[in-house]
Amino acid sequence: MDLRLLVLALGTFAIGTGSFVFAGLLGDVAGDLSVSVGTAGQLITVYAIVYAVGSPVLVTITGAVARRRLLVLSLAVFAGANVAAVVLSSFGPLLASRIVAACAAAVFTPTTAVVAASLVTPEKRGRALATVTGGLTIAFAFGIPLGTLVGEYFGWRAAFVLVGVLGAIAVAGIAALLPVIENPPPVSLRDRMLAVEQPAVVAALGLTAIGLGSGFVVFTYVDPLLGDLTGFGGRGISGMLLLFGLAAIAGNALGGYGADRWGYGRSMVVIFVVVALSLMSFSLLTPVAGSLPAVVGAGVALVTWSVAGWAITPFQQYRLIELAPHTQN
Repeated sequence: MDLRLLVLALGTFAIGTGSFVFAGLLGDVAGDLSVSVGTAGQLITVYAIVYAVGSPVLVTITGAVARRRLLVLSLAVFAGANVAAVVLSSFGPLLASRIVAACAAAVFTPTTAVVAASLVTPEKRGRALATVTGGLTIAFAFGIPLGTLVGEYFGWRAAFVLVGVLGAIAVAGIAALLPVIENPPPVSLRDRMLAVEQPAVVAALGLTAIGLGSGFVVFTYVDPLLGDLTGFGGRGISGMLLLFGLAAIAGNALGGYGADRWGYGRSMVVIFVVVALSLMSFSLLTPVAGSLPAVVGAGVALVTWSVAGWAITPFQQYRLIELAPHTQN
């Protein structure tokens, strides 16, 4: 395995853990800050919006910065913004720290994808992208459940100390192991948006937004959702998040393998049908909440949703690079 790709995956692992660990701690955060669960969920929602809107702008602004330096700086800012949660005692400042973290992640994550794609030959791009994205899926498997357990025993703020430590380790690893990478030619925001004039690119971006957006709307409130359906407490939910994360690793690997070998159209149809049926299953289980069938059904729905949902990203990244290779940087 290419160590250069592994160190990038370590960085995305830190990003993934810090980005989504709130989902397993939402009830504790809401109680400590004296806000509703819905309001606490905005810590995830606003983060996601800032990430999505800010990414193309921030990547353009930072386009002249050396790739390795950009990765180190953005990840260091992300780690610092998460550690700040330890001393922030009210909702407003905590939300501001999430905005800063989102901006940093919005630079780091797409930069890792570009760097990974540039380090390998074209026929290996799908697997390289899957390796880097794998840091996010491994965060779901181990980082988020671990953060949830840490929060359960030591308070939710301790989970963000964990994120800071992960970020610091990843920063050191990237600085030490990633080679100096030649910057690609600068691309203006206007030129980046030219790709959107292609109907196929618009369709790919739309599918990505629908597929990932629908899943993360549910994942934002996965703590109360699973609690109501299964009756589990923090440790039980942490176990189910571990199950979700392990399935995500399988889905990400499947997507990377399929992007290199299978047809795009049929694969995406199958993936989206499975995601839709899995998400609908949670509502269908509501009448039997608290029973054994609800626990088993929720587990099956989590696994199928995770495998299919995490197969989307490698397929779509590969597709976008294929459709608009002149804007991949």
